[in-house]
Amino acid sequence: MSVITKRGDDGETDLMFGRRSPKTAPRIETYGTVDELNSLIGVVRHSGVNPRTVVVLDGVQARLVGAMGELATLEEDLPKYDAKGYARITAEDVAWLEEQAHILEKECDIRFKGWARPGKEGSLGSAYLDLARSVCRRAERRVVALRLDNALSNINTALFLNRLSDLCWVLARFEALDAKEKTGDEG
Repeated sequence: MSVITKRGDDGETDLMFGRRSPKTAPRIETYGTVDELNSLIGVVRHSGVNPRTVVVLDGVQARLVGAMGELATLEEDLPKYDAKGYARITAEDVAWLEEQAHILEKECDIRFKGWARPGKEGSLGSAYLDLARSVCRRAERRVVALRLDNALSNINTALFLNRLSDLCWVLARFEALDAKEKTGDEG
């Protein structure tokens, strides 16, 4: 089967379990934003970041795939989604993100010191992580809007994106420190 189906030519797209939705619907915009975030994290992974960052981002991407699947499923179809064994964002996923951020903050003595100026630190990986953080915040806002419209019951998805944006901030600072260490820059 070709990827070119022409099913979207009428302005609608497929959801899970045979459902259709207008491409402009809030649900589609939400999982499209999460997809954009996932793609951007793929760029980060290949921007010369520390191998440790790549490992963390691989875990993030694995979880984002589950988030996209859940977001592409209407609430009434979630029992079918769960019966198929597809991944959803859980409290354990949120805790995993928190743990990753806390480990880096402690090991690297990373503290919040006001607003970041993406790119100022001279690290491409750090700048891309700041961009990923801002896309993540947009995805979080979209998820919250679905929740407020009673179109998404899983609070963990919003919590996950909130913590992920924080982790992206921490990883961006980690990458900036790592770049300084590699170049010997004290400034």
